[in-house]
Amino acid sequence: MIARLRGTPVEIKPTELILDIGGVGYHLHIPVSTYEKIKNQKEVELHVHTYHREDSLKLFGFASAEEKNMFIVLLGISGVGPAIALTILSGLSIPGIIAAVREQNAARLMKIPGIGKSKAEKILFELRRKAKKIEDLSRGAEEGTGIRNDAIEALISLGFDDKKASEVIDSILAENPSTGIQELVRAALKFFSS
Repeated sequence: MIARLRGTPVEIKPTELILDIGGVGYHLHIPVSTYEKIKNQKEVELHVHTYHREDSLKLFGFASAEEKNMFIVLLGISGVGPAIALTILSGLSIPGIIAAVREQNAARLMKIPGIGKSKAEKILFELRRKAKKIEDLSRGAEEGTGIRNDAIEALISLGFDDKKASEVIDSILAENPSTGIQELVRAALKFFSS
């Protein structure tokens, strides 16, 4: 399976591109958000989802891992194929999708071509059931995620529970978002020892 590609965009359109890698052209479908980020670059690196069915093999490229992961979450919804998932990501940012889910705002999704009221409500219902996954994606889309994840990994390696470590780190960051990695781990250890 192809997970990432780096190369030169040869032909680029808002929803697809051909990426030249060592003389081989890979055709990738992309959301408009990715197009906006890479349209003027000479070399790009894309996170790739390989979509394989009996009769087709397609590559979908994304500028960020969070977009790719949201695409995969959307594909997990019954009735949402790659075309609709890509259209959703082209029409709404990840924070926009999360806000629609939190507010149960079907009107936001209905602004996207091809999504009517019943499909929008179904997508919101399914995404609400996957709230933990999309909340993690929202954190991944924010700055400072690396520090958060590194602190959690450090606590897990010390034998603490993943869920509890995440809760403690998140509560510390909520009080002081600019906390560095060392202070974050120290504060978490202090919490666990009390």
